[in-house]
Amino acid sequence: MEPLRARNSAKLKVNMPQPIVKSEKNVQLYFDFSEDEKKIIGELKQLYMETINLDVKMQREIYNMEKVYEQKHNEIFDKRKKMLEEYKKQIHGDANSNDSVAHFWLKVLKASYTEFIGKEDEKILSYLCDIRTKHYNEDTVKFVIEFTFEKNDYFKNRVLTKTYILNCVPDKEDPLSYDGAEIVKCEGCHIEWKQSLEREKNDQPSFFDFFTPPVLPDDPEDPNFSDINAILQNDFELGFYLKERVIPKAVIFFTGEIADCQSTDASDSETEDSEDDSEVEEEEEESSNNENDK
Repeated sequence: MEPLRARNSAKLKVNMPQPIVKSEKNVQLYFDFSEDEKKIIGELKQLYMETINLDVKMQREIYNMEKVYEQKHNEIFDKRKKMLEEYKKQIHGDANSNDSVAHFWLKVLKASYTEFIGKEDEKILSYLCDIRTKHYNEDTVKFVIEFTFEKNDYFKNRVLTKTYILNCVPDKEDPLSYDGAEIVKCEGCHIEWKQSLEREKNDQPSFFDFFTPPVLPDDPEDPNFSDINAILQNDFELGFYLKERVIPKAVIFFTGEIADCQSTDASDSETEDSEDDSEVEEEEEESSNNENDK
């Protein structure tokens, strides 16, 4: 899986914050401090803990503010959705493959989503009529990305969801390792496919794999831990990216005016260009060496 390109996202981790590593060298350095120094260090750490508690409180207030402004954003997004629906009514649903506005969200995802979107996915995503996020700040801090579809022949769901759960508090056993809020888990949803038997035979990757994220093994020594951990890291970044940039900036992804993320096609093109440049450089270097030998 290719890494996501140039995303302006917060630092996100797959699991709980890791404890500060105390190497033998660090432990020895600590014992080298005098008793007076150790006392001051302890007091400084207490002050540091106060800043952590302040950050936790600030983060909670930020989430509460996000929840308040979610309604205001939705008022704008409702207008966007209505405009797109009215456009489809004007053309009486006779959109052809060249009619981009009729397939607004499909084009937005193709411009912003760096993972695989196959031809079959495109047919289904042409029924996608809205993407929104919902924030939850009660017992568990989380956000849910909702993909709303028109009635279609592919699945029964009208809304597909992806939930991202955040950890916003320090680890009780190692509070000083706290490094800010982070996504620690994601959950997909069950898609009620109307053609499930045909899809089960298809081993090709799909955009809809996004709704069935793998489960990270509890044991870090599990042979699949590293691979699944990397997939989830990528997933977390993508969820945050959709929430923070793609949904609010959809229209400039649609027009191609934004360039902070590149589609799979663009990535493939860049890779090919890079390989071509490397070959040219190698040929020039070889030619130069031959000249020198002469």
